[in-house]
Amino acid sequence: MNEKERVPGNTTVAPEVMETIIQMTANDTQGVARLYSNSNAQNGVKMKITDGTVNADVYLVLKSDANTMEVCKRVQNKIARAVKEMAGMNVGYVNIHIEDFSYPEVK
Repeated sequence: MNEKERVPGNTTVAPEVMETIIQMTANDTQGVARLYSNSNAQNGVKMKITDGTVNADVYLVLKSDANTMEVCKRVQNKIARAVKEMAGMNVGYVNIHIEDFSYPEVK
C-alpha cells in the first residue's frame, strides 16, 4: 500500500493528550522554570478545541535571567509546531501568561 493511500476513517486526539503535548513543549523551552497552576488552569494550560483548531492559554513561571519576550515567542512557536506535527491540528492562538519569575536560592 502506498503511503499516500489512506484507509477511510477518523483519528481523534483526546484533549488530555493535547494538554500534555502543550505542557511538555512549554516545560522543554529554554527560559521556562515551570508551568503555573491557578484557578483558570489546573496544570498551567487552559485549552479549547473547536473544529480541529486548538486555542490555548499557557501560564508560566520563567527563570529570573530569561528574556521575557524571546521566551514567550519561542514557547508560542514551539507549541504551534508540536500541535501541528504531533496531532495534525491547526492552532488558532497560544496566549502566554507570565505569572512569576523563579530566582535561585540565596545561601
